[in-house]
Amino acid sequence: MKKYTVTFLFSLLSFLLCISYSIETFSQESEDAQQQFEDNTSLQQEEDDTPAALDEIIDNNETQPQGSSYSPAVTKDNSAATKDSENDVPDEPTVRISKIKIKRAKVVTKQQIEEIIGTEFPSIKFWVKKPPFDEEVLKDDMIRIQRLYANNGYYDTKATYDTKYNKDETRVEIKITIEEGEPVILTDIDLKIEGDLSDKIKKQINKSVPLVVDKTFSPNGYQQTKGVISEILSNNGYPKSDIEGEALVNRREKWARAKFVVKPGLIYKFGVIKVEGNEDVASRIVEREAEFKEGEIFSLSKINETQANIFQLGLFRSVVIDPVYNEEEQIADIAIVVKERKQGSVKIGGGFGTEDKLRGQAIWTQRNFFGGGRRLEVSGKFSFITQRVEASVIQPFIAGKNSELSGTLNFQRDDVPSFKGRSFLSTAALSKDFWKYYSVFSSLNLQFSRIVDSATRTPEERSRENFFLTFINFGLSRDTTDNVLNPTRGTVVSTGLESSFTALGSDINYLKGTIELRGYKKYRDIVFAKKFTIGVIQPFGSTQTLDIPIFKRFFAGGSTSMRGFPFQKLGPLNENDDPLGGNSLLVGSFEVRYPIYGDFGGVAFLDYGNVYTDEWSFPLQDLKYAPGLGLRYDTIIGPVRFDVGYALNPEPGIRRIQFFISIGQAF
Repeated sequence: MKKYTVTFLFSLLSFLLCISYSIETFSQESEDAQQQFEDNTSLQQEEDDTPAALDEIIDNNETQPQGSSYSPAVTKDNSAATKDSENDVPDEPTVRISKIKIKRAKVVTKQQIEEIIGTEFPSIKFWVKKPPFDEEVLKDDMIRIQRLYANNGYYDTKATYDTKYNKDETRVEIKITIEEGEPVILTDIDLKIEGDLSDKIKKQINKSVPLVVDKTFSPNGYQQTKGVISEILSNNGYPKSDIEGEALVNRREKWARAKFVVKPGLIYKFGVIKVEGNEDVASRIVEREAEFKEGEIFSLSKINETQANIFQLGLFRSVVIDPVYNEEEQIADIAIVVKERKQGSVKIGGGFGTEDKLRGQAIWTQRNFFGGGRRLEVSGKFSFITQRVEASVIQPFIAGKNSELSGTLNFQRDDVPSFKGRSFLSTAALSKDFWKYYSVFSSLNLQFSRIVDSATRTPEERSRENFFLTFINFGLSRDTTDNVLNPTRGTVVSTGLESSFTALGSDINYLKGTIELRGYKKYRDIVFAKKFTIGVIQPFGSTQTLDIPIFKRFFAGGSTSMRGFPFQKLGPLNENDDPLGGNSLLVGSFEVRYPIYGDFGGVAFLDYGNVYTDEWSFPLQDLKYAPGLGLRYDTIIGPVRFDVGYALNPEPGIRRIQFFISIGQAF
């Protein structure tokens, strides 16, 4: 046990060092890694025309429109005030902030308050210096908090603070107390639409406005209402609409009335597309990503989707789309201005995981390879359990938008608990996304593998070293999650089918199917996540259950499947406790993810499942269970993860407590 503890502590230290290196490396992937869309102000001009009735928090109790000498907008730039106060702070301030507490904040989040105030919160990182304390800035922060609440409909909010110093007055704790008061309620909203709009558009507008009668009225909601109406009209052919508005607020009686006059303007259609700024990339590569055609009704959302499509090609470092309006013909010609990125790039990264220990990878990408927008990627991945060299050519737009055809050559060496071996794999794959959330995938694969050493059950298994497989893959998935690295909402349904036939030259016959379900739901700051996976391998013809190659069987256990068991060791084991894998799989997990402080979060989980030798065999009485706890730290490459799992019913020889360190959520 002492030896294991020392090994674990050494691994943890190595991991933290490697993570630090990995984050630094990924953040320096060259100019390509942090590219963003350039703001297209000509498409959606910002409106800051808060009506007079909202511009001032009045001090009297009369019912009247309000003046325009004061604005409570939370978007106010506080840098000037902060900078002025910092000029008075000596280079080595004697008082630093050790803690800030915010009490009685319910309507707005503590994170929102932290973002708008000038006083800096101390970091949870012990190596980061505590921020200096400036009471003048803190006094101004009380006003900023009141403005924040006013923008959310709470005009009478009061914010006060208390300070508590240590004995030598070098540290101070700050407690901010908020008295939110009562909100202003919207009693009436008058929405008048001038011009000829279809009933469908009118219904959409009435249904979508954020302001609701008998609910809290706020300047934020007022501005959002104007923005929503403008967006709806822009998506239905009216890009030059005008929305006028006014509001009346009575602070004493806590009511407000709002009025909007909507002038849609002329209806426009799309005109011709003109591409500018491209040198090496052909204009047709850009034009084919358009979500609209000439003569269609103008839609701002289709322009934004087109911009995203073009940027996702990976060929440009900026994409700006400007409509050019012809009022006489009511046509909007589209100018697409691009700036090409460097067509070649190299990405290098490294890290640490409990299962593969130290790992590193390098990827060289050549974009627009021989024209046509295709890519050439050559990559190498090296760890203690897998070494792989791979080369791929990817041709986009092979079957319309969001489709790719790829050809891949892969050389791989594996040293995992179940086997040691080398393999060569060639793949031709076709993928396509459709209907926003759906994607389909198919591939034809040729694989030659040589097994050097593996866990076996029969003399026949020991005699087989070389395998030649010809197999076909097909997959369909639906993904509605909000984030690839760290999802908090949505669901994933994915299915996969793999088939191998001796008629195609393969050594064995089998069908392999899997179904995976994942779901995420966020309640306040807590995320509930669940996963369920089931799989079966069905041999047929002359192929028997034990004839399935070990590298094609199901395995479970480890940081992403069953955290109460070591990597691959959930399921059948041989006499040396080496995993044999199986032809049936059933595993699942349930997690509760919650914030702790800053970028740190915690997880409580329950994993369950097992791997079974025979196909279509799922005896529920043999399920294994493992609850556990975890710690997360958010980084630019995903959350760093530390989990501890406890097996409630382990197999003999399997330790009950397992530790795992990795990057990314378990699922």
